[in-house]
Amino acid sequence: MKSQRSRPSARAVGTSVLVGGFGVLGLVGAVLAGGAEAVDLQVYQAGGKALLEGRDLYDLPVRQDFHFTYPPFAALVFTPLSLLSAETARILVVLANTALVVFIVARTCRTLGTMETRLFTLVVITVSGAAMGLESVHSNFTDGQINLLLVALVLADLTARRDHPALGVGVGIAAGLKLTPLVFVAYLIVTRRYRQAAVASACAGGTVVVSFLLAPTAAADYWLRGVFADFDRIFADPASRHNQSLRGLLLKNGVPQDVTLWLWPVLAAAVVIVTLTLAARAARRGEPLLGVALCGLCAAAVSPWSWGHHWVWLVPFGVFLLWVAGQPRRRLLWLPTTVLVVSSVPALLSLADPMEDGAVPAVADGPLAFVLANLYVIIFLTTLAAAALDFRAGRAPCEPREKGARTAAPGVPPYDRSASRQA
Repeated sequence: MKSQRSRPSARAVGTSVLVGGFGVLGLVGAVLAGGAEAVDLQVYQAGGKALLEGRDLYDLPVRQDFHFTYPPFAALVFTPLSLLSAETARILVVLANTALVVFIVARTCRTLGTMETRLFTLVVITVSGAAMGLESVHSNFTDGQINLLLVALVLADLTARRDHPALGVGVGIAAGLKLTPLVFVAYLIVTRRYRQAAVASACAGGTVVVSFLLAPTAAADYWLRGVFADFDRIFADPASRHNQSLRGLLLKNGVPQDVTLWLWPVLAAAVVIVTLTLAARAARRGEPLLGVALCGLCAAAVSPWSWGHHWVWLVPFGVFLLWVAGQPRRRLLWLPTTVLVVSSVPALLSLADPMEDGAVPAVADGPLAFVLANLYVIIFLTTLAAAALDFRAGRAPCEPREKGARTAAPGVPPYDRSASRQA
């Protein structure tokens, strides 16, 4: 008798097509990014080269009319890039960012709960490919940015085993490269992880010490002469449509600069307090990923200037939204935020915010223009509202359990409630 092979089910075929499609999307996006100009990467290379050659890092532009805006420790880290050609550096950064996207998605999935190995692989491929379609991720590739590295450092640190000897180092290094991750030190304090907060602070301080030892002039300019607070170095026009932050929202929508000067810090302080309160509540109820994602999005919102690529925390947050979508009691509450996140694709955002100099927005007025021009801040505000309503409703997170499942992290079960209480 001839053995009969069972035909694959329609569900299996559909899953294969979905996974393959998004996987190809991710690969195509990465390949196309390899041919982009990667302006920010060239600035990183120029900053590293300026240090190697003993030139001033902050007084003059390091490349064309672009100033170096990162701490001097970042320039020290970028010095190896300055030894490479632009093409080689671009390819290496694209490959590194691709690996970082996969790592972030995989780490997030493990943190959220148990999952059968084959399903875990399919989810990571699908979500990683789909993430390439988000403008925040796409622009990190095309501009040659380091935000994916910062997310990976913080996420690896804050989701590691509680007995890991290097807890706090990832947050500290991320803060040394860019100031915005300092918000996670506050998160560690409000979640009562004081030792990790101390290690992160010491590590961040260590990067400053290293800067004064190896690049004393640049360190003095940045830390003692106020370069770190010179927001105009980032972009000449603080009211530019490119500024995707609370400060940008105020300035872009007619609030005078003299009013914004005091109103923005007040709003930013209030937003940070609300965010940390909700993040601590999320950690206590056994959803630390939501707390970490809230802080990451908050850092971009309260920053004096945020480009779209600063909002790359939408990747782990997007995985959280997919997880919530599988919980009938919570999915409707998070649906508006999910729709907004899915809408943050380059084709839509460019209608109100074309990146080309002198380009006229296709949608310049009306409610749609307002939403698209301030989409990232609106996503963040709806996230705060959804989290507050979710916690108020007292909905407990669902923890999937399956045979042959992966654990959230080596040696630690996902959402260890006892650990959360101890934190």
